[in-house]
Amino acid sequence: MRHQLFYSVAEMMAPQTLSALLGEPVTSVSTSALLAQYSKSGSRLEQVQINDGQGTKLILKHVSLSSDWLMRVTNDRYCRSVTLWTHGLLDKLPSQIDHAIIACTKDKDGWAILLRDVSGMLLPNTRFSIASNAFMLQAMADLHATFFKSAELSKQDLGLCRLRDAYSMFSLRTGKQEINGTDEVPIRIVEGWEMVKTAVPSDVADLILDLVNDSTPLVEALSRYPHTLVHGDWRHANQGLQQNGHSRLILLDWQLAVHAPPAVELGRGLGTNSVFLPVSKEEAIAIYKRQLAQQLGSRFSESWWEPQLALALLGGFVQDGWAIALKATNWHVGADARDHWRADLAWWTEQVRAGAKWL
Repeated sequence: MRHQLFYSVAEMMAPQTLSALLGEPVTSVSTSALLAQYSKSGSRLEQVQINDGQGTKLILKHVSLSSDWLMRVTNDRYCRSVTLWTHGLLDKLPSQIDHAIIACTKDKDGWAILLRDVSGMLLPNTRFSIASNAFMLQAMADLHATFFKSAELSKQDLGLCRLRDAYSMFSLRTGKQEINGTDEVPIRIVEGWEMVKTAVPSDVADLILDLVNDSTPLVEALSRYPHTLVHGDWRHANQGLQQNGHSRLILLDWQLAVHAPPAVELGRGLGTNSVFLPVSKEEAIAIYKRQLAQQLGSRFSESWWEPQLALALLGGFVQDGWAIALKATNWHVGADARDHWRADLAWWTEQVRAGAKWL
C-alpha cells in the first residue's frame, strides 16, 4: 500500500487531520522545540502536544539537505525515511519491528515526519540484557530475510543510499567538507582518521585509509553477493523495546537505508553498539546467522555468507574506524570503557586483514 504526502505541515497537523490519523478526537495542537541527545546531523525535532497534553504524544521531525550534513554527503535527494514510507515498504516490515511513522509531508525545502513519541521505550546507555540482545539480532535477521533479493529495492525513486556513499559518509573528505558546521562529529572524523595512522599496524592503516578515500574495491567485491534492505544506522540511539504483551523493536531513522548484502548491517551495528553487547561479537554474529539461515531456508548458503560477512566487517571499520580509534585513545566519549575500546581496536584490526583477502 502506497501512502500520500500531505501538502503542508499545517494540513498534516490540523486537528481534523490528526483526529483521523490517530482515531481519537483532537481539539487542540501545539508544538515546542525538543533537544535530542543523539540528533547529531542537523535534523530538528518538536514535541507535539495534543489536547493540552492529554492526547497521544507525538514527535515532529524536520529534515532537509540544507540543514542535515548526512543527507548531503549521502546524496539523499528524496528523504529515504519518507520514500520507504510512501512506497509502502515500511508496511512490509516484520511484525516485531515498529518504525513509529504516522504521516509525512513536504516542508519548505525539506520534509517533516510525524512519529509516535516512543522516547519512553528507547534503549538506555547500559549493556543490553542477554534476551534483548538476542531479540534485536533476530529482528535484524527477519528484516533482511523479508527483503532478501527484493526487486522493489531497485526502484530509482526510492532513493536508497548507495553502498559507496555509506562507506564515504564518515570519510576524511566528508570531515573536511563539513568541519565548519555546528556539529562536532566532522571535527572528530578528521581527528579520528589521523589517529588511525598510528593506532593500528601500518598494513591495516594503509589499507583502511585507501578504502576510506576510495571504497570502489570494497563496493565491487560486495556487489557479487545477494542484497537486501539494510537499515544502515543500527545503533542503540535509534532503537527501543516495546514489551507490553507482544515484544517489538522500535527502529527509528531510516535516512541511511541501503541496498546491500545483509552483513553490512552487522559491520555497522557491532561497531556502534560494541560497548552494550552482553556477548562476544562472534556470538552475536552466530545468533544473527542462525536466525537468517532459518528464515531463508534453501536460499541461505555458506558460499555467499562467509565472503560477504568478511567484507562487511572490513566495511564496518571503513565506516567507524575513526570513532573506535578515538575511543581507544583520547576521546572523552567512552573514556570510562577505554580498555574495552582498546580490545575492540585489536579485534577490528584482525577483521580488516581477514576481509582484505576477499577484495
